[in-house]
Amino acid sequence: MRWFALFLAVTLAGCVSPVVVDHRSGTDFAEYSSYAIDPPADDEEVLSLDGQRVQQALRRELANHPLQSAGKDQADMLVRYRFVPVEKFQGSGVQFGFGWFGRGYGLSTSTPVEGETYKEYKLQVAMVDRATKDVVWEATSRDTLYEELSSQRRAERIDKMVAEMLKRYPPAAS
Repeated sequence: MRWFALFLAVTLAGCVSPVVVDHRSGTDFAEYSSYAIDPPADDEEVLSLDGQRVQQALRRELANHPLQSAGKDQADMLVRYRFVPVEKFQGSGVQFGFGWFGRGYGLSTSTPVEGETYKEYKLQVAMVDRATKDVVWEATSRDTLYEELSSQRRAERIDKMVAEMLKRYPPAAS
């Protein structure tokens, strides 16, 4: 029975999608034929290395879709991306304490949990209708980028994130 439970847990863990995708219901994605990448405002002057990696991955993956690249003023859809910070806490999970209770009075003490907060970043890609400025499709990675990743691992992770996201564009008719 234990082996079955372990097998079931591993199998179901493999079923979790690496990205979360959402779209505006009622949108006819066949209306969109062209796109332009619209970088975040802080990337316009000097494009970050991760921003360059995301744009390269988007261009490569969108080349396999019916959308055609166009200028920002001519495109039907703007492709926007951003890195969403996620705060994580890493600390000592070991904690102990003791206490005493008697005759309606109590006394106790415990050790504080020590650690530090750090940030990781999830990639979010949104398709925006240029005419209405409304988001019609959005994907967010479950995987994260963190400071200790080497350049090669960052590039591989971003490529994988973008590929997984665009596998799900356009959404299946519901």
